Amino acid sequence: MNTEDAGALNEWQRDGQELVWRRYYGPWEVSARANVNAPFTGPSELRIRLSVGGGDERIDRLMGEALETDGIPASLLRQVPFAEIKAQFRAALSRQQDRPMNEPWPVPNRCRTDVDYALLVAELARMRATGTTAPQGELAARLGVGKATLSERVKRAKELGLWDGKQPTDKAAALLSDWMDERKEQ
Repeated sequence: MNTEDAGALNEWQRDGQELVWRRYYGPWEVSARANVNAPFTGPSELRIRLSVGGGDERIDRLMGEALETDGIPASLLRQVPFAEIKAQFRAALSRQQDRPMNEPWPVPNRCRTDVDYALLVAELARMRATGTTAPQGELAARLGVGKATLSERVKRAKELGLWDGKQPTDKAAALLSDWMDERKEQ
C-alpha cells in the first residue's frame, strides 16, 4: 500500500470532552478519540474511513489505491501505531491537566489529611496511566510500607470519596487543584 500521503502525526486536538488524533495513509483516514474523563487513559474509539479529496488527478490516484485493496487493507491495520497513539494521548492529557505524566505526585509516607489521600490516589492513577503494571505494589515499596497498608489507605480514600476504584473523583481533583494553587503561590 502506498503511504506517501501518510500525514505526520497530528497533535491531539480538543473536541469538547474528547481529544482527537488523526493520520492519513493514502486514501484512508485513521482517527482515534479519547474522552478526557474516562476511567482509563486511552482511546475509546478508533475509526478508519475512506478520505478522498483534492484535485482530479489526486482523487483518481487515491481511488485507484482504494480499489486495489478492495476496502480497508489488513496492512493498514498493522501500520496503525496504537501504542504510540496511547502514549501521545497520555502526554496530551497531562498537558491538559497542567502536570507532566512522568512527574510523580509527592505522596507522604503517612496519610493524615484528605489532601494526603488525594495525592495518593493521583499518584496511583498516574502510575497506571504510564503503564505501571502493579501500581499499588510499586507505590508501597517506594513509600516503605506493606501492600496491605497501602490497600487500607486506598480503601480509606474511597471512603472519603476521593477514589472511585479506577481514578480520582472530582472531589480529589478539586483538592489537588487547590493544593497546586497553594504551591504556586509559595
